[in-house]
Amino acid sequence: MAYLHGVYIIESPTPIQVPAPVDSALPVAVGVAPVHRLEDPAKAVNNPALIFSYGEGAADMGYSDDWKKFPLSEVLYSQFRVHAISPLVLINVWDPRKDAQDVAAPALPIINGIAAIDDAMAMISTVAVHNGASGDFVRDKDYSLRYDGDKLLITVMESGDIPAGTTTLSVSYKQASVAGVTKLDIAGGVDPSTNQRTGMELITEVFLAFRKITGFILVPGWSHDPEIYALMCAKAHNLGYGFTCIALADLPTKGQYASYKNLPKWKNDNSYVDPFSFLTWPCVAIGDRVFHGSTRMAGMFGEVDNRNGGLPYEQASNKTLAMTHMCDEDGNVIPMLDEGQANFLNENGIGSFINFDGWRAWGVETAAFPGNTDIKDFERSVRRMFSYVQNVVNRTMRQNVDKPITRLLIDTVLITGNEYLNTLRARNAIIGGSVEFLRADNSNQSILSGQLYFRVSLTPPNAAKALVFDFMYNPDLLEGLF
Repeated sequence: MAYLHGVYIIESPTPIQVPAPVDSALPVAVGVAPVHRLEDPAKAVNNPALIFSYGEGAADMGYSDDWKKFPLSEVLYSQFRVHAISPLVLINVWDPRKDAQDVAAPALPIINGIAAIDDAMAMISTVAVHNGASGDFVRDKDYSLRYDGDKLLITVMESGDIPAGTTTLSVSYKQASVAGVTKLDIAGGVDPSTNQRTGMELITEVFLAFRKITGFILVPGWSHDPEIYALMCAKAHNLGYGFTCIALADLPTKGQYASYKNLPKWKNDNSYVDPFSFLTWPCVAIGDRVFHGSTRMAGMFGEVDNRNGGLPYEQASNKTLAMTHMCDEDGNVIPMLDEGQANFLNENGIGSFINFDGWRAWGVETAAFPGNTDIKDFERSVRRMFSYVQNVVNRTMRQNVDKPITRLLIDTVLITGNEYLNTLRARNAIIGGSVEFLRADNSNQSILSGQLYFRVSLTPPNAAKALVFDFMYNPDLLEGLF
């Protein structure tokens, strides 16, 4: 030992650790965005984007009102403009450079200094304005480009070389197409030679890239496909590093499935029964804008959690939402459900919408109901609280991995865990909870192998689904007449 003579200061670790923050309702949406409207679309292909505002989303992923082609624009609009919830992660799988076709527009009229390419699929990065035999005019010197709705505007710059009095422009560009996008692109995979992930496999990288844990997985327009649903649920069970989340899926709305009566059989025939998934039917509309039910539920859960300090213990059911009617994916009106019809869907693990003093979400069960009657698996808020608390514990306690097994380590885990659960109880997020380290659970062999077993009890509040009031006539009260 070193020779000591004097005063020496050392620090011991605090016997309580601060719980790590976890986003309860962070949506991660996979699909197609209008990235052909970006200057460098390649940067937005299979590259997750963390977005904190509508403008930022439009800049990173483009925006289009054609939500049938570009469902990620639907999610962007819903989260930021309808529900005002942030942040959001978008994963675009479409590469507009593939299958793009050359288009020539030799005589676009110039009106008030502007010519318009009336083609919503024109790739802005490929536009060329020709100067006869002299080559091409120079962008941002002779003209500028910008999308206005579905038209790509070419503005002639007064200081440029386009002659004054020019009445038409000769233009060429490449026209992109989303027709080639398949569920294989959505599903994605991992390149064994480069370990490069694509499609839904990129959900794993959300935590690695942004240090944020996915709350919901959305694949609007594709989640009614059983294969995509299965992949969503697999990711929800294991995001990587032991984290979990919820898959928000839609049921089909067209043909015979425009009738609520046919949905329970379809749900069971296609095994839409995973406890880590919530099902919604049908689509909803605000005027002419059609939203998938899953998209709106992501926003609603975010709103409710936000009001509760980021804790997911309250249901989004029976909360009002902005909508004008129910519809199928093409916008065709589906008649509103009465309470009994909506309850029929609920009792089969399907959420829907009712109109009672305004439109409301309706349903508190996961897709596992009624086949699974474990409350942590069949009730949405309980399932979400279990996943949320597990993710917090996972992220907080990971710093203790590989530390020496001492009583100090055990006490640190117990004190930290119980203090956290007591805080949740004080905020009414749970009814009660505890962390224990019991001798019966920890043999000498398990301790020698480096495994410590902590028993966690957790009781989130379940929903008051039915309030029953029993009225009777009491003749004894007639005495009040005398």
